[in-house]
Amino acid sequence: MKKSKNGLDEMQEQKLLKIEHNGCWLAFWGLLLVTFVQIIFYGEERADLFLGEWIVFMCLAVYMGAACIRNGIWDRKMKPSLKMNLCTSAVAGCLGGTIRFLAACHRGDNVQRALKIGGIVFGNIFVICFLCMSLVLWIYWKRVERLETDEEEQTDMREK
Repeated sequence: MKKSKNGLDEMQEQKLLKIEHNGCWLAFWGLLLVTFVQIIFYGEERADLFLGEWIVFMCLAVYMGAACIRNGIWDRKMKPSLKMNLCTSAVAGCLGGTIRFLAACHRGDNVQRALKIGGIVFGNIFVICFLCMSLVLWIYWKRVERLETDEEEQTDMREK
């Protein structure tokens, strides 16, 4: 299939990129929200009901994460650090624990049992998320170091 020439001017190209950016994030957060609502109402026992959404969400998350790290990008606003990993892991743990708490309450468990389940889920998600993010942070720093080294080598070659 033959590609046609881009018929957009620079302003239209920027607007299209912004539209695509917003659409991507709308899909990302929408899929996550829909999955969480389905977990609360149907429970994880009925994973077949939200497995498709979860697969699409994870593919999008892995692609965006890998593409950013490959290009040496962490985030527009957050700085890559262990403190940021701790805060982000705590938020993920709270979110996961709250969802499991609500799912347990919706299932009919008493509040004490639901709190215990939510607490266990919070701890598990916090630890797993923190370890994964720390590994990704280490990979990110190695990638940035390599990109900077490659840029310095290219600059040295141009100067010769």
